[in-house]
Amino acid sequence: MIQKLKRIGSSLLVGTFFVLSNLTSYAIFIWLKATFHFSWPTIWEQATIAAGGIIIMVGIGFILSRYFFRHERAYFKIFRSVLEEIGRGNFQISELLVPLQRMDDGNIRDTVFQVEKMAEQLGEMETLRQDFIANVSHEIQSPLTSISGFTKLLQDNSLSTEKRTHYLEIIQAETSRLSKISENLLKLTALEKNDYKLNPTEFRLDYQIRDMILTAEPQWQNKQLDVIVDLTPTKIYGDESLLYQVWQNLFHNAIKFTPENGTLQVTLTKNKNDQTEITIQDSGIGISQEDQLRIFERFYKADLSRQSKIGGSGLGLSIVKRIADLHEMTITVDSSEGKGTKISIKLPK
Repeated sequence: MIQKLKRIGSSLLVGTFFVLSNLTSYAIFIWLKATFHFSWPTIWEQATIAAGGIIIMVGIGFILSRYFFRHERAYFKIFRSVLEEIGRGNFQISELLVPLQRMDDGNIRDTVFQVEKMAEQLGEMETLRQDFIANVSHEIQSPLTSISGFTKLLQDNSLSTEKRTHYLEIIQAETSRLSKISENLLKLTALEKNDYKLNPTEFRLDYQIRDMILTAEPQWQNKQLDVIVDLTPTKIYGDESLLYQVWQNLFHNAIKFTPENGTLQVTLTKNKNDQTEITIQDSGIGISQEDQLRIFERFYKADLSRQSKIGGSGLGLSIVKRIADLHEMTITVDSSEGKGTKISIKLPK
């Protein structure tokens, strides 16, 4: 209704302006006719008056538009220069937007805010992209350097069989590490696509977690870890293969960061809100409060001095977080240095 009234009001305004322009043209024509004493046919007089009315209306409209839209012209000029800067990859545009922020128009201020927000997000994305490239380069460079170095050492014909075998084992381990980095990068890239489709089925979660623990038995037996398992029979609906990777990543991390003769505890229960909750707890080295905020970032490694000895690419928990997000699960981390880590995952009802 309001829009309709606005359209009617605009039509009346334009009509009134047109009539007044024609009346003004008529008055000017009559004055000229009386002053210069000429006589034209009626049809020519009417055509001249109409043309004069149109000229007057266009002229006044042009003058008014130049006056009333001067801010908009300045706005578009500055806005165009801002977009050109963003197109060049410069996302520091706050100073360029200062003149626009001073304008009184609320719509302009809102647009400026949105553009500034967009530039800030683009800047963050560019930073993440550069960090990602730097991290990938670093992770790949390290095993490549080892492979190159030990390959050169193998060219020495005087090497003993024992040393040659040792160097070949290192090369094989570093090659496997490169392969794992590549595999995880491809997996994470696929999972982060907006059109990634899950393949959900109904399955017994307790069976899956038990199988995962049994598969990892050589690792936790080698460190003589005490593994306590409490699994409530539970059926869920989700992508079975992806969820297996979640429990596998978390359990292997617990083994990795728990010293020999330590304890691992895996539970599957229903909490007080009737949500399925999986908990993996260890008695390992723990995670600092600062690191807990970033452990799900790609390539982030808490305590690099210890990580370099233990290994890993820093991609496992990023994959865990993405799979959890796809299943609308929530992850909580409860840990402190030297006192172990407890990771809980809650499934939606």
